[in-house]
Amino acid sequence: MIVLPKNDHEWRALAGFLQQHAGVHPSADLRVMGWVSEGKLVIAVGLNGFLGKLAQIHIAFERNWHFSPRAMLEEVFRYAFIEMGREMLLGVVNSNNTKAMRWDQHLGFRELYRLPGMHDDGGDVVLLAMKKDECRYLTRRPLLEKTGSE
Repeated sequence: MIVLPKNDHEWRALAGFLQQHAGVHPSADLRVMGWVSEGKLVIAVGLNGFLGKLAQIHIAFERNWHFSPRAMLEEVFRYAFIEMGREMLLGVVNSNNTKAMRWDQHLGFRELYRLPGMHDDGGDVVLLAMKKDECRYLTRRPLLEKTGSE
């Protein structure tokens, strides 16, 4: 189930999850949502760094959680691209985090730039991007309105 923060306490819980599991430092412009399974928060997504038509995206998973429901992916990208009006999302990843690199590329992010050796433990800082028109998760179509003849 997708969760959005209804108050400051819930926002802090989602932001804290992002910080604990992905090293994201909460910022004043951070927008968050999460996925709860069996009463436990297992995925948190954050958007921040809004600049022009861009935003930075952060995705964090609970340890041993390896599944992103399509409904969650659709909502994340709908929110970022449609509701927030972004044309491109950026992700910054440590090249040593091969799991994150594979996952982000599976989602459709592509490498834009690499700064060799500039991340923790000698990893490269990798700048990944996805444009709105490249996103395969913007698939929801509005339901047709019923007419009196139906």
